[in-house]
Amino acid sequence: MDPAVTPSGITGWFIPLFVVTWTFACAMLSIVGGWHRLAVRFPASSAIDGEIYRFASMSLVSGHYPVRYNNSLFVTVGRPGLALSVFFLLRVMHPPLFIPWSAVETVRPERFWLVSGTAVYLRGFNKRLLFRGRAGKKILEAFNAQAIRSSPDLSQINENRVRGVS
Repeated sequence: MDPAVTPSGITGWFIPLFVVTWTFACAMLSIVGGWHRLAVRFPASSAIDGEIYRFASMSLVSGHYPVRYNNSLFVTVGRPGLALSVFFLLRVMHPPLFIPWSAVETVRPERFWLVSGTAVYLRGFNKRLLFRGRAGKKILEAFNAQAIRSSPDLSQINENRVRGVS
């Protein structure tokens, strides 16, 4: 019997080939999708407090070919921003991210093909992060709440106008 066909022969080359292919695929998704660029800009230094969504879904969208992270993302939505990480089997070149609200340009409901979700646009990043499900809804809610907190107090503006202060 040919040694390459025996069970130990297949195991001998299949497992290393699978590991190399898996590693290459994860690395390419990170580079092509933009996670790698996000990781350079937004490395997570520690965990944040907030609502955690396990096995959430997100797409990094630019053009017609998104990189999808279906049911493999861990999202924490907190007062300082968003924390993102992927399931450990996909972690090659996908380090955890922390995106502060100050880096978020806008968040809005959006459709891409037949999928509805919450699109997150970051300053200086040419792709949108499209979250689906409960995590997306919470991100939109938290962004709107943060925008209200950071906007100037309207009563103070009106008081200043009456007093002639700009």
